[in-house]
Amino acid sequence: MKTEIALSYRSVNVDFPTVDGSIRILRGVDLDVPKGSIVVLAGESGSGKSTAMLAAARLLPWGAEIDGEILIHGENASTMSTTELRKLRARTMRVIFQDPWSSMHPMIRIGSQLIESAKQAHPDWSKKRLEEHCIETLEKVGIPEPRARMKSYAHQVSGGQLQRIVIAMCLVAEPEILLCDEPTTALDVTTQQQILDLLLDLNRRLGVTIVLSTHDISVIRGVADYLAVMYAGTVVEFGPALDVLAEPQHPYTWALLESAPERADGAGRLLTIEGRPPRAGIVHTGCSFADRCTAVRDVCRAQPVALLQISEERQSACLRVQQQVSTGGRKEVAV
Repeated sequence: MKTEIALSYRSVNVDFPTVDGSIRILRGVDLDVPKGSIVVLAGESGSGKSTAMLAAARLLPWGAEIDGEILIHGENASTMSTTELRKLRARTMRVIFQDPWSSMHPMIRIGSQLIESAKQAHPDWSKKRLEEHCIETLEKVGIPEPRARMKSYAHQVSGGQLQRIVIAMCLVAEPEILLCDEPTTALDVTTQQQILDLLLDLNRRLGVTIVLSTHDISVIRGVADYLAVMYAGTVVEFGPALDVLAEPQHPYTWALLESAPERADGAGRLLTIEGRPPRAGIVHTGCSFADRCTAVRDVCRAQPVALLQISEERQSACLRVQQQVSTGGRKEVAV
């Protein structure tokens, strides 16, 4: 049985305008998000995770240009009219941003903001029905005394509770897809795990398709169904999350895993990835990770490296892995 795809990127490029001309932020992104799954986009700051998400919702800065196709249930979002986009954001797709404090108006009661969000998706509902729906949704995301909380302001709740409320403000629309742009970054470690557990529960219980970005690859263990590793504006590895974590097939993925806090040595020292990511707009003849890779060869710098299928569910943009597959072998690329 063929897997239904909720969100798909087809050779997507995104260019941002600058005073010196346009800069390419996303480069040939290809990615399929299966319906009802949790897909995590992982990578360092500047890898293109947030841009990929905002491009799907058409929420990029003014002047940004999208080339390629972003398909939402088969419809091309990159060519939608303003009216079609409004409907898309109202019901089909919602975005949860990094900072919950900037997502809520400080001068308007939480209940009023939730009702307004629900009304965009359900314009024919009565105010009473909208209010009860919002209270029920607050209860679903674990807010105690939801009816009383409807009368509160954002500053009267903790950061963790506010992020739950922000999630509820998306869920009142009963969306099919949730885009979560590093939703745990502004929270403490304990609250981070609570929010991840909540997203996992919502996915399993309600069937919401979730795309979540993070720069901390270790936080997605037990949460993600699939993991897409991004570097320099493109996807360099993709596959089932547990398989990618257990057997990375790109040197950058391996380096990210090795630099996680739990991999510190006895003296508490972390492995670091030498060098810096390339500046946006820099065009590489070969692999964009070549200058930081400890297993680089001349061929890596000499020819373009595409994201290719290396097994039924795995993709990698590493020439060495692709050559191993072509000769009948595949193994972890620890270097």
